[in-house]
Amino acid sequence: MTEPVYPKPAPYTKHFVWRLLKGLHSWLDLLTDVDFRIPIGSVQVLGRHLFLVNDPVTVKRVLVDEVERFPKHPYTLWILEPLIGRAIFSVNGAEWARQRRLVDQAFQVAQLRRVLPQMHGAVDAMLARLDGALAKPGDPDTIGTLGTEIEIDQEMTLVAADVIVRTILSRPLQAAEAAGIFCAFARYQRRAGQALVLRLLRLPQRSLQAYLGHHARTIRAWIATAIDCRLNPGQDPPTATPTPHPAAPPDLLAALIQAQDPETGSRFSRDELIDQVCFLFLAGHETSASALGMAVYLLSCFPQAQARLRAEVVELLGCQAGAPERPLSFEDLRQLPYAAAVFNETLRLYPPVSFFIRESQRDAELVERRCPLGSLVTLSPWVIQRQEGQWPEPHAFQPERFLAACPGRDAFLPYGLGPRKCPGAAFAQQEALLVLAELVRRYELLPAAGPAPELVGRLTLRSRNGIRVRLRRRA
Repeated sequence: MTEPVYPKPAPYTKHFVWRLLKGLHSWLDLLTDVDFRIPIGSVQVLGRHLFLVNDPVTVKRVLVDEVERFPKHPYTLWILEPLIGRAIFSVNGAEWARQRRLVDQAFQVAQLRRVLPQMHGAVDAMLARLDGALAKPGDPDTIGTLGTEIEIDQEMTLVAADVIVRTILSRPLQAAEAAGIFCAFARYQRRAGQALVLRLLRLPQRSLQAYLGHHARTIRAWIATAIDCRLNPGQDPPTATPTPHPAAPPDLLAALIQAQDPETGSRFSRDELIDQVCFLFLAGHETSASALGMAVYLLSCFPQAQARLRAEVVELLGCQAGAPERPLSFEDLRQLPYAAAVFNETLRLYPPVSFFIRESQRDAELVERRCPLGSLVTLSPWVIQRQEGQWPEPHAFQPERFLAACPGRDAFLPYGLGPRKCPGAAFAQQEALLVLAELVRRYELLPAAGPAPELVGRLTLRSRNGIRVRLRRRA
């Protein structure tokens, strides 16, 4: 395999409304082949100006240098509000700045070193599930056989959700609750992608939000119950201004409850806590699951990369025949440059959040084009990270490009850029390195029979038909 799977863009057509209708299935269908070759594209539809910005200098201007002039578009808020309320991801201005100060405090308390045991617990549970799947009664020994097919997309979703639940709530995610939550979120993903396109076609916002809210209730109710149990262990009515319970574990929820704005002295209210935890659960499991599923798929398709990654892990741990295994430590995870390169190359090829949308707050000029007040400005990591002008062989899987300075480094933005960059980027990187290192240490990853993943872009990038690989336990 020279190039891993990706949906090929359609030939250019001027009929943008037709492309919008195709986008009801996947936002990637809004793109054409021309979009990957130009610094900026623009179109006017139903009186609204839409821009797609690919020029790295202009991307930096929008996301870093003039971020107040190009805030999150109101569409970001209303499409996510039924699920995450007014959480940090979708609000702007002073509201965002206050939340960022509080969230940054919580992440400083929940340091990466402190959350590593929770990550190990979730990964150990994943390995136990996989071992069970590989050792079904009546099956031959999987060492030296063709291995066992696994729906790795489901496994990565479960382990990523388990990591974030252990980190936020100090308990594992139970299989029974996981099934209902994942189904509810999958429904929300599908409907949200369609709702945004329908909103561009001027359908009423209130009706679309009500429709989305129906699919968000299951998730919000589950998280509200967990928060109320922490705030009110004696089953007292919830209070508007929470206080940390003295016996609460020192997890991310406790850190969010205790965080106090140094400028105003305010704390998160109960409703704000629900919004923030809903967002952290969404961002902490869905984006990681998207990237991890594709990383495992890539390793199964590129055995040389897998062998190099495993050799790096084995050499670091000093594994020898008969020697007891030891878990990867915090310091170990910072000494896996090739593993980090594999994950970054996965994020380049398959960015979980493939589109950012901003609103122009005043008349501006972008790449010598007039951008009127109120224009919708789109920046797509999916497009920018696959442009030939920025990345040699842009559709090829080449982790080595991240081991040295490469031309496309300024066009790498899977976590965003500037002050709105994802605050959990380091958390996601640590989690991914741990999962991938433990998988290749224990199993050989092999391609599965059947169709390749059919990628669709909605709130996040996922495969419509799942991701299957074969696992063979190593001797």
